Amino acid sequence: KQLRELFHLAVELERAALADDYFVSRKLFPNVDYYSGLALTAMGIPLTLFTCLFAVGRSAGWVAQWLEALAEPKRRISRPRQVYVGETRRPYPDVRARELNGRPNLKRSFTDSTQDEQDF
Repeated sequence: KQLRELFHLAVELERAALADDYFVSRKLFPNVDYYSGLALTAMGIPLTLFTCLFAVGRSAGWVAQWLEALAEPKRRISRPRQVYVGETRRPYPDVRARELNGRPNLKRSFTDSTQDEQDF
């Protein structure tokens, strides 16, 4: 019940922000962390870990920006590029046809995927 009330409060706050001239005129919207915090609360994650968990998801981007900055040492201001330079097309085997250690990988749920270490 408490979580449901918190969710309704979050929805009302979002609705108020999206109707406020300050937010509308600047085209501001709640970012992903707004509802992520609610999801983490629902999972029982302590509030003290929120910042750490928000940072974990961003760390790959931060490292990519840092690598770009290292690659161009004369650049004074770093403006990250978003250019994918990987393969454009790769073969993708159907999930039911994949194998794990020579055996078919037929996992259907999280509980099915928790196997003894000997399987790996």
